[in-house]
Amino acid sequence: MAAIFTKKISAKGLAIFRIAYCLNFLFEIIEIFNHRQLYFDRLPYIDVHFPDTKLLMLLWMTVLVFMIIGLYTRTVTIINYLFTLIFISSMTNYSYHMFYVYIGINFLLIFLPISRFLSIDIVLKKLKYLNQGLIYVPSKVSKINYLLPVFMGLGIVYLDSVIFYKMQSPMWLGGLGMWLPSSLPHVSIADTQWILNQEFLIKFLSHLTIVFEFLFVFIFWNKKFRIPLLIIGLGLHLGIYIEYPIPYFAFGCISIYFLMVPVSWWDRIWRKITSKKESLVIYYDDSNLPSHKLKLIIQSLDILNRIKFVNHVYDKESTSESSEIGKGKTYGVDVNNVSYTGKNLLEKIVKASPMCYPVLLLNKINLYKNTFDTNSNSVVNKIELLKFIQDDNPRSYNRNRIRNGILVSFFFLSIISQVQVHYSFFGSSSVTHFVDKSLVKYFGICKHPVFMDNHFRGYHQVYGLKYKDSFLPILDEKGMPGDYLKGGTYVNWMWVVNAPNIKENAYSLKKGFVDYTSFWSYRNAIDLTQKQEFEIVKKRIKVSFKWERDLLHKNIDSPWEKAGVLIWENKTPQLFWNSNAK
Repeated sequence: MAAIFTKKISAKGLAIFRIAYCLNFLFEIIEIFNHRQLYFDRLPYIDVHFPDTKLLMLLWMTVLVFMIIGLYTRTVTIINYLFTLIFISSMTNYSYHMFYVYIGINFLLIFLPISRFLSIDIVLKKLKYLNQGLIYVPSKVSKINYLLPVFMGLGIVYLDSVIFYKMQSPMWLGGLGMWLPSSLPHVSIADTQWILNQEFLIKFLSHLTIVFEFLFVFIFWNKKFRIPLLIIGLGLHLGIYIEYPIPYFAFGCISIYFLMVPVSWWDRIWRKITSKKESLVIYYDDSNLPSHKLKLIIQSLDILNRIKFVNHVYDKESTSESSEIGKGKTYGVDVNNVSYTGKNLLEKIVKASPMCYPVLLLNKINLYKNTFDTNSNSVVNKIELLKFIQDDNPRSYNRNRIRNGILVSFFFLSIISQVQVHYSFFGSSSVTHFVDKSLVKYFGICKHPVFMDNHFRGYHQVYGLKYKDSFLPILDEKGMPGDYLKGGTYVNWMWVVNAPNIKENAYSLKKGFVDYTSFWSYRNAIDLTQKQEFEIVKKRIKVSFKWERDLLHKNIDSPWEKAGVLIWENKTPQLFWNSNAK
């Protein structure tokens, strides 16, 4: 166990996790941005939120791009966490389970060394040392940096969900935890009836989920169990992606699973996808500082290994262009033995490896001054000796110790906090409420009752909306979620607007009809100052806690019936229920 805190490994896997996780989170924020009027306006496009969230969310997306490419990483992770508190933590009606994972992981990102590889920060740091005649080699990181996000984002969530909910659920214990949600068209986006009809298989998968979630947090620390857990976990979340309209929950968890992939596997994958033969060879003078800068930047961007650098001192007889080397020039030779110098070389570099396009931009600010036509006697641009230096000096060592200390402390505090949300340590209910609310808001630590019996018991009817006989992209003809329902909007419509045991006079139902019709109308240039009529339709749904064949298709085939109308006029809605509807 001590090796988790002391053993050092490459930070390459952390970099891959950073890119995958931040890409997924960026797409989540883009999804929220595209539906921000639903999320934040009191009445979409009519009673708008002040201040406008557009600029703030665009700034947030820019911050996430910086995190993906690893630029000013420490600063932007702090800004990202603050945005998370402002937007994600404050959502109530549109919050869903992945939001809590985002809060916890975004907090951890502030302390994790996620920019040691595949980042612009590391390139800038190498350039800084190169100016001093030193080659910087990033230091390794403690294993706790890999395992703590897995513990927080997956392990503690699984354990809480299975102990306090699934193991007390008749639905899950009966093997129906995966079958029932997938048999309800308003919950699922895929017609997987042929799998749902395999009673033994579907019950086995449900029981496997319980066993997997219970064991995960206890055994994932052991390297021997990580690959089986990784395979099962990836399969579980790929199934969620296929079955339910919560893609960023699925891919967000998959990105966390990347931290369980052995670092040696990433090296093998990298060798498989990189080019076996370079398409351009660049000859340079290794005593020339700007040439080393060019080499460093290109090798950082050339992820497919299409460009090779050769020191002319050892290869000056290998080309007829050796006379150019004597003049101190950097030049390249392609597979057709065509030589390139100056601007032509830069353009050829970009053609050989398009990811190197930034070298053209950097050339415009004279970063490569004297690189292509250097006086070999220039003192400023010459380096006599390159020494390797690793980030293991006393100052860096102390900084890493502090960081690891914070992570270890957070590990133990998260365990205590997770127990607190179930077994309050405080006598006062007001103190307990404050503590629990703070844990959710700042760290995403909360209860995890996901897809439980009470989510479906009493869910006997679902509502949709039509305009001129066409369904709005909420629920389609089959009763399955449409384009508007994804992530937060999916949870909002299914369990806030249209919930189990909902009554037609419920405020949430009317509020949902008004919000979504207002949003859709403005997106489709429908003038709500004029009289516009939306038909409210209802579909009867059967929810069974005993396995039966073809339940999904039976629910899909259940007919829609008119339940009422929603009339907009002068931007004012009026709802009229059909008195004949039962």
